[in-house]
Amino acid sequence: MTPTGLTRYIDFMCDLSEARLATLPQIVTDEMIFRDPFNDLRGREAFAHCLREMLAQIGELQIVVTHVGPLSPTGSPTDEPQRHVLRWTFGGKLRALGNRPWSVTGLSEVWLASDDRVCAHIDYWDAARGLYEELPLIGALLRWLRRKLALKGVTQY
Repeated sequence: MTPTGLTRYIDFMCDLSEARLATLPQIVTDEMIFRDPFNDLRGREAFAHCLREMLAQIGELQIVVTHVGPLSPTGSPTDEPQRHVLRWTFGGKLRALGNRPWSVTGLSEVWLASDDRVCAHIDYWDAARGLYEELPLIGALLRWLRRKLALKGVTQY
């Protein structure tokens, strides 16, 4: 069963809007940690700023969580926060690239504090293939580099 705080957080992220940001204090802790391939933030206000920027830069933003599961520690029990993994697809139209449609699939590790609010959200996704290769100049270079470093004699996709 998915904890209430995690369900509330998933619902918040999947229906993200400027108006919903007012509910953030009920959903995440003051000291929340957020990390993705571009950011390493501390605090609810920094996270709110990140979400506002995301809303401003990605039109028709869509976040769909497809899988949710607990992360159980190995060995003896600890006093660590509850941890869960989310598999998601994130997409929309990137304004910086002329409103071109874009999407990426990734995983997030989400920690729940003892009060059932989110205290950490750590994203894992391939920024090189998921975004950088979409850029005009650097994309061609990264695609070339990936082909050069790939295993030979095996079909690559």
